[in-house]
Amino acid sequence: MPQAADSAQQGDTLFPCDDTPAIARPVPMETSGRLEFAVRCPECRAWHRHIGLGEKDAPCGAHYRLEFAGKGAAA
Repeated sequence: MPQAADSAQQGDTLFPCDDTPAIARPVPMETSGRLEFAVRCPECRAWHRHIGLGEKDAPCGAHYRLEFAGKGAAA
């Protein structure tokens, strides 16, 4: 039996969102004798620096994953 438009239930369980973080491509750089990674933030577009790869929380509040482009992937 069809539901009326005002009583229809449509929530996150019907269409779950994709919680995969955005991917940011790092630029390796050596500073003060250690390796750091600079990345252009996919949200605020500013440059952020991190000391490792993987999932990161940026100072602006963005959440993304630092990883290099794989073989055959577009850079």
